[in-house]
Amino acid sequence: MKLSVYISACSLFICTLLTNNLFAASINYQTPFEKAQWQFSGDQFGCEINHRVQRFGTFQLIASPGEALTLSLRADWLSLNNTQSQAAVVPPSWQAKIQQPIATTSLNWLGSQALAQHDTNPFLEALEQGLTWQVSIATENSGYQVSSSPVATQTVANQFKICRQQLLPKPFSYLRRLELKFASSSSLLSPAHEQDLYAIHRYLQADPSIVEILIDGHADASGERLANLVLSKARADEVKSRLIELGVPPQIIQTRHHGNRAPVASNTDGAGRQLNRRVSVRLVKSAKSSSLGASK
Repeated sequence: MKLSVYISACSLFICTLLTNNLFAASINYQTPFEKAQWQFSGDQFGCEINHRVQRFGTFQLIASPGEALTLSLRADWLSLNNTQSQAAVVPPSWQAKIQQPIATTSLNWLGSQALAQHDTNPFLEALEQGLTWQVSIATENSGYQVSSSPVATQTVANQFKICRQQLLPKPFSYLRRLELKFASSSSLLSPAHEQDLYAIHRYLQADPSIVEILIDGHADASGERLANLVLSKARADEVKSRLIELGVPPQIIQTRHHGNRAPVASNTDGAGRQLNRRVSVRLVKSAKSSSLGASK
């Protein structure tokens, strides 16, 4: 019994020693402070901070309309799949001999890029406080430690925060085709509808390539056919009126109503009827903009 405990203890010691040696032997990448640069770019469609890590790749912090803050590490020469690496906020090397993480998140690798969209806000705060981003990467044969150089980061952090406040509520990928669901026998707009219609208004202000808004009203098959046709028109007209109130030019809006003639689900159950009580709103870009791939 004592012998087996002794062997287990020795095995644990050897494994710990090997693990420590592996991380001690990690190859470190960090741009010298005198060469470090942080670059900001952004508008209403997105905000981005870039920081080049010499001989490895690029750190990015990205804010997009309606999405969580994204932390990215793009490698120049390393490619991994189905692998996670830990990213951490740590004090700069001159502040602490042992760099205990202040915040962490997991990066998921897909080829040459690793991304995280959870627990990422501390990485923006780190720039304001002059802290370091650090990513530990373990592969079958090697270990790498990639660190940012926290030099003159407050300015880009402030620019990024201002840009983020001015982002559009939703991206075109969300707004290009909306399905607004309605209560039974009702054409009243819900708070969720109001948010989506306001987002359309904001997007049109930012992107002049939108030339048409197509609105189609629908109803489920409950009740009489003529009543459903009238109800679908009321729903489409309500959406159009609200967009005009927000400032959308009426000449670019086209409405149609279909009653219960175009269901997207079965009308034999409540769940299907709920899906059929809808107004679809579609944004159409100019042909020139579409051919150039100019969707935002």
